[in-house]
Amino acid sequence: MVEYFIIVLGGPATGKTTVSTKLARSLQIPYLSKDGIKEVIFDEFGIPTAVDTTDPLSGRRMDNAAVSILFYLIERQLESGCPFVVDCNFRRQHSNTMRTIISRYTVTPLQILCQTEGAELADRYRRRAETGERHPGHPDKILAQNFNLDEVSNLYQNPLDIGGHVLALDSTRFGEQDYKEFLKNLREMLS
Repeated sequence: MVEYFIIVLGGPATGKTTVSTKLARSLQIPYLSKDGIKEVIFDEFGIPTAVDTTDPLSGRRMDNAAVSILFYLIERQLESGCPFVVDCNFRRQHSNTMRTIISRYTVTPLQILCQTEGAELADRYRRRAETGERHPGHPDKILAQNFNLDEVSNLYQNPLDIGGHVLALDSTRFGEQDYKEFLKNLREMLS
């Protein structure tokens, strides 16, 4: 029976993927990623036609589909009885769905809320747009051009309202030594 699962959440470019993939490797548990699902959708259906339109191939619709698939996979993983890590920029409106899923299992969610200082976050947005390292379906250039710290902070400043434990993680200058200390504390919490 699964006793816990880890949700790594926060706004774009706050280090969710870096933290969650490291945790999955360190704890030797499965990793589920909304962006990974989105990229499969992009590869199957093409690059989004726009960020937010009524077009079924818009970025927003693809994002919503990825979150729906992620919820499905979370439930299947909970059924399997093994702990796992989820990487997603969940918003508060996802709380009800997550609560409903969790209520069917004896499990304690552990949320890690990644946050980054404004100047560093703006720089990460800019670097993402310039490097083009991420899948071309992600609207990194548009996000960087329209970056608004207050808007981003307001959207992603809270964890899901699902109970369990919440750890805030300042990922502004989160180096390898910081990660080792964080992992040590996390393991103690989970034991």
